[in-house]
Amino acid sequence: MPVATRSSSASPVKKPFEDTAAATTNLQREPLKHFILPRDISDQARFLLLRHPRDGSAQRFLFCPDKGLFHFSRISAPTMDPRSLLFIACHPEPLQTHLGGLQDESQGGLSLSKGYISMSADFYMAAPFDLVFILVPLVLPGRAAGGKALFQPIDDLLEQQTQDDKELRYLLEHGRTMVENAMLMLCDTIEAGGQQMYRPSEEKTLRVIIQKVDNAINRGLPASLQEKFVTRVLEAPILSVKREEMLGSTQTGPLPVDEDDFALDNLDSQSSAASTAQSAIFSEVSTTNSISSVDPEPVSKELFELQKKRVVLDFILASYLPGPIAERLRARFAAQDSVINFAPLEDHLRSLTTLKAEALASRSMMDFSRKRGLEDDEAAESRAEKKRKQEEEERKKKLGESRGVRELKKVNVSGMKKMSDFFAKKPTTTVP
Repeated sequence: MPVATRSSSASPVKKPFEDTAAATTNLQREPLKHFILPRDISDQARFLLLRHPRDGSAQRFLFCPDKGLFHFSRISAPTMDPRSLLFIACHPEPLQTHLGGLQDESQGGLSLSKGYISMSADFYMAAPFDLVFILVPLVLPGRAAGGKALFQPIDDLLEQQTQDDKELRYLLEHGRTMVENAMLMLCDTIEAGGQQMYRPSEEKTLRVIIQKVDNAINRGLPASLQEKFVTRVLEAPILSVKREEMLGSTQTGPLPVDEDDFALDNLDSQSSAASTAQSAIFSEVSTTNSISSVDPEPVSKELFELQKKRVVLDFILASYLPGPIAERLRARFAAQDSVINFAPLEDHLRSLTTLKAEALASRSMMDFSRKRGLEDDEAAESRAEKKRKQEEEERKKKLGESRGVRELKKVNVSGMKKMSDFFAKKPTTTVP
C-alpha cells in the first residue's frame, strides 16, 4: 500500500495511479494457489463449491461434463521444513537433458528467467469423486422413515436443495446424464407418463457401498494401512509359560569351634545352647526359571479378508457419508441378515481381547513375583549379615575377658552386698 501523507486540502482525493499501485502490490503479496488438474479436460470444466457429504462444509470441486467430478486434496509440506516450488516450461524430453542445459537455452534447455517461484510449497491435487456420495445426503432422509417414500421426478426430489445452491443447480443442469445415472444406483425407478420416477432405497445404497469396498480391495490396500489396521489387529498375543523348580537342602551340624570357643561354651551354658540352636547351615535355594513361548495360530484367509472389508467399510462410512446416515447403514451391516457376515470376525476379535487381557495379567504377575522375590532375597541377606556381625562381636568380647573374670561370673552373688556399699558415705546425724 502507498505511504499515507498529510495533504494540504481538507478532503484529499485519491489519484487513479494510487489505486493501480495498491492493487499491484496486493497481487504480488498474495500467494497463488496451485492446482494439478486431470489431462484432457473439457473447455466447459468449471470449479464448483459443493457441500461435502461428510460434514456439509463447502469445499472446492472440479466438474467436467466429459470426465465427471473431481475433489481437491491439499498436499502440504512439513511446517518445520520450509520449501518452495519452481514452475518452468518443460519439453517432453527426459528431465536429465533439461537439467544439463539450464544455462543454455539455445540447446533446447530450460531458462530460469522464464519460470515462477512460489514461496508456498502447498498444492491441490484433483482426485476423482463419485457423484453418488454427493447425492446420498440429498436423497436419503437423515432418519429412518416409517413407511415407503413416494416415487418422484428428479427435479422434485432435489428441488429444496437446489433452490438456494446455484453451484448444485449448475451441476444438475450441465451434468444431467451423470446425475441420472447416479440416481439409478441409489433409487428404485418406474416410468410414469413418459417420465422417469425415483424413490430412495437403502438396499441399493448398501449394494453400492459393498461394490465400492470390493473395488478398493481388488485394487489393493496401501501396505502401511494393511499392516497397521489388518495384520496387527488380527495378531494373537505371544503367551509365555513360566516354570519354577525350587531346589533346596537343609544340613544341620555343629559349627567348627576351637579350644577357646569350647571353653566359652562350658562357662556359659545359656550361650552355648543358643549357639548350638543357631548352628544349622541352610543351603541357598536355587530357583530355575524357564520361559517357553507358545506361537499363535495363523489367521485364516477368511478372517483376513473380512478384516480388510471392515477397514474399508469403516473408512467409506466415516469419510463420505453424514453421521446419522453412516450409523444407520453401519447397523444394517452389523445385522444378522447382512450381505456381509462379520460374525466369525467378531468372535475372533472377542477371543483375541480375552487372550490379550490374560497375557497382560500374567505379565503383570510375573513382574510382581520377580520383584517380590528380589526383595525377599535382599531382606534375608541383610538379616543374615546383621546376625553374623552380632555373633562376631560377642565372640571377640568373650575372648578379650580373662579367666578370672569368667570364673567370677559363674559365682552366685545373690544376697551379697556389692563392694561399693562398704565405701558409701555415712549419713550425718544431728545432736539434740
